[in-house]
Amino acid sequence: MHRSSIPEPEALLFDLEVGRFRYSRWRNLSIGVWAGQATLAAVQRVGRISQLMVKDYPHGHSNVAFVLDGVPAPTPEAQGAFSRVFDERNSDLSCTAIVVEGTGFWASSMHSAITGMRLAASGSMRLRLHSTIDEVLKWLPGVHLQRTGVELDPEHMRRVLQTARKLGATGTSAEQAAVATALSLS
Repeated sequence: MHRSSIPEPEALLFDLEVGRFRYSRWRNLSIGVWAGQATLAAVQRVGRISQLMVKDYPHGHSNVAFVLDGVPAPTPEAQGAFSRVFDERNSDLSCTAIVVEGTGFWASSMHSAITGMRLAASGSMRLRLHSTIDEVLKWLPGVHLQRTGVELDPEHMRRVLQTARKLGATGTSAEQAAVATALSLS
């Protein structure tokens, strides 16, 4: 296998709401970190990434989302919006891996809420719940390749996911300034 000496780019910021979410993209993979409750407005804002991904990757894209420990379940309106995202009649997502951090009753409740949103949808979009990045790496690269035709290097993907998770919903000061500028222009 020939490897290029040019390093593969890291994830690019898509949108950030400090304290609530951070979404970025790497290749045909969107990466979200939810540090605050998902509201309808936040889900609609994040939904714009799909429009960009469809344009850039007409053969499909996938998503990895982190739900940080203790985050409240999405509002009922946000749950409805997520159900539409999980429904293949409304979405172009090929696969979704959701890392639910935490344990106990909170994690069980979050798993139930996500499962309920997926069951309210129809279709064959693949969704799996995980507890760690390692679990995502065992599942997502293979099914992503099968469904989109794009190979994701697991070691590079590990670094990209770890970096996104580390940034959480704070982002860098440059990212915060860029998002604030973009929002003031819209």
